[in-house]
Amino acid sequence: MHTIAPVSDTRLRAWAILARAALTATAYADVVVATRAVAPDIEAAAEQIGARTAGPDSRDSLAALADRDLVRAERAGAWLLTPDDPAWTGLGFDDLDARDSRYLEAPIAVWVRGTIDPVSVLTRVGVIGTQAVTPYGAALTSEIAGALAARGVHIVSGGSYGVDVLAHRTALDHGVPTTLVSAAGIDRVYPTSLAQVFDAVTETGAIVSEYPPCEEIDRARLIARNRLVAAMSRQLVIPEAGVRSGTLSTARWARRLHRPVLAVPGPTAASRGCGQLISDGHARPVHSVADVLAALDETADPEPRHPHSCIPRFGSGRDRIEDATVR
Repeated sequence: MHTIAPVSDTRLRAWAILARAALTATAYADVVVATRAVAPDIEAAAEQIGARTAGPDSRDSLAALADRDLVRAERAGAWLLTPDDPAWTGLGFDDLDARDSRYLEAPIAVWVRGTIDPVSVLTRVGVIGTQAVTPYGAALTSEIAGALAARGVHIVSGGSYGVDVLAHRTALDHGVPTTLVSAAGIDRVYPTSLAQVFDAVTETGAIVSEYPPCEEIDRARLIARNRLVAAMSRQLVIPEAGVRSGTLSTARWARRLHRPVLAVPGPTAASRGCGQLISDGHARPVHSVADVLAALDETADPEPRHPHSCIPRFGSGRDRIEDATVR
């Protein structure tokens, strides 16, 4: 088991129990109270809550399940990042500490598979979008993610088909670590066909999940994943998204967390979600890579890996679409 800061096995186990209990509806409220109190006694709370079973159909205590989680995580090469670690404050999760919705709460702890350094990097930009990406959207994603990666900016995304996986691949192609926020157990690959990308991410970057090994994915967890993508990003960039895309959910989380949202107005039906965000005042339109970089510079100016040249506006003509088709 690996953590950024030294922590006793007893305390790490306590966090694992509380993280496991947070997945149980009947224990969730008690876990939040125990971990959000001033100077909480984590070990005492874990001992009390861990004695409960996971549910009416389970004979296993939450403590026994947490012990199993830690063993399975170690076998999978994963580790538990907790609020005891200095890196925690840099992740942006504290901004999620709101009371009006369960899904706005910060995670109790997160499981991590990969390298340690990228988890605590401060210059993170979320690049997200539709799964049904068009050739036009694919070209935009590669252009935007490539420009960010060339600056050494750390890209965060959700590991889905379409824009997400293109953003991760572009970062990897540029030799820049990327973070993938998963809605499945930390040892699971979803979608399964992206196993090669997941493995590549862990070599230099990290996969982050609220869910311990062997946990399955469901709709509620996809929603929960979206809020972590928003929290971990200094700003969100949306190259392409339809009106029914889950990307709009992430954009809503970002607004609640006061993260700037940038969207590219496009000519295709797959861009209508971007147009909707812009018209509703929920996103700022960007028309070029230079616009994206300028928006990033408004919050802070990361040291560029190498200067970028003057970049033209995003194209929407035949040349751009044909070029994307062969990528």
